[in-house]
Amino acid sequence: MRQTSDADAEAWVLTTDPGRALLQEVAMTSTYGPTELQRWRRGATPEHVAAAVRLAVGRSRGKAKFSRAEAMWFEPVGLEQATTETVARHKAERFRGSHVLDLCCGIGGDTLALASEAQVVAVDADQGMCRRTRWNAHVYDVADRVDVIRAQVERIAYRSQSLVHVDPDRRQGSAKRARELLGYSPGLEFLQALPGRVRGGAIKLGPASDFVTHFGEQPCELELISLGGECKEATVWFGALATCRRRATRLPEAVSWTDQDGPRNPLVPIASPLAWVYDPDPALGRSGLLDSFAAANGLARCAPGIDFLTGPEPIDSPFLACFEVLEILPLDLKTIGKLVTARKLGPLEIKTKGTDLRPEALRAQWKPRGPHPATLLLMGGKGTSRAILARRRSPAVSQAQPIA
Repeated sequence: MRQTSDADAEAWVLTTDPGRALLQEVAMTSTYGPTELQRWRRGATPEHVAAAVRLAVGRSRGKAKFSRAEAMWFEPVGLEQATTETVARHKAERFRGSHVLDLCCGIGGDTLALASEAQVVAVDADQGMCRRTRWNAHVYDVADRVDVIRAQVERIAYRSQSLVHVDPDRRQGSAKRARELLGYSPGLEFLQALPGRVRGGAIKLGPASDFVTHFGEQPCELELISLGGECKEATVWFGALATCRRRATRLPEAVSWTDQDGPRNPLVPIASPLAWVYDPDPALGRSGLLDSFAAANGLARCAPGIDFLTGPEPIDSPFLACFEVLEILPLDLKTIGKLVTARKLGPLEIKTKGTDLRPEALRAQWKPRGPHPATLLLMGGKGTSRAILARRRSPAVSQAQPIA
């Protein structure tokens, strides 16, 4: 995390007339070259100019996560690790009407959503992050529902009736994001002990982390949350806030699939691609519920260990991207390239599973600039590699279960 001196410089930019004027000028500039920096430094110190640039860049990037980003106080790593507003509001609904401890609050992404539903005490060891959370609480008009304290979360006292949300640091002073929970801070020992110390709560983990290894057998609910088709986080719900064992949730449609919705021990057949092929939402796969969903909807896998599903009829669900099969080809790049040119395909959507082929590189190689939109589904696997030329079907009404 950045040092408090950076927070002091940013606070000057945000709270003084010269600082706000500087920030406004920086925010209206598309590039920050030597000429611009030299001009700004005539009226402000290099530290204040750097702070204004950080704030302007943060607000620009923050618009992808927050609806009021143009007024918020961001820090680069804090913004990257902050929960997207849509996801945070989804989680906050379970805390409605409670008093919540939000541990490792960072810039306050989860704090702001929690405060719309509950009274919140936000805790972080970094004084700069505490200042940012207070500021952002005012931006979202929830400052009267948020108390912010600076403390090491491992050292504070927990009441047995408390509800807790924790977003552990996944970098811990390193530029590289930790995938193993052993690299999180607070550490795995604290995270695993937390359910026994409070009434209930949630632990935010990375969706690509080894959460199943450490929490898969615990008496808790593992929820995988996707937003717009990208898996955003694995949430461990425990105690009074757990509702099932596994849950896959897709936002913004607000639909979910749990271990209670499908067969307990699903047997999903393997079949060559039929009339329709489906690319399932990644939350289904990461939650371990893909076979349950497939079996309940009469679908088969296209190949062992490959998360493309297939069936004879189209199925409408936010959890499935649906493709009509036009042709099945060997996974031979030269053959496919000739087909792309001959059929005048373009734009060309490319999806891959079980292979290290990169869609961007393939598009650059094939140059699909024709007038006929298409999709290529490329799947690897020993003895099962193939390419499917397909047409994407427009989504219709959801058949998935709405979140209660």
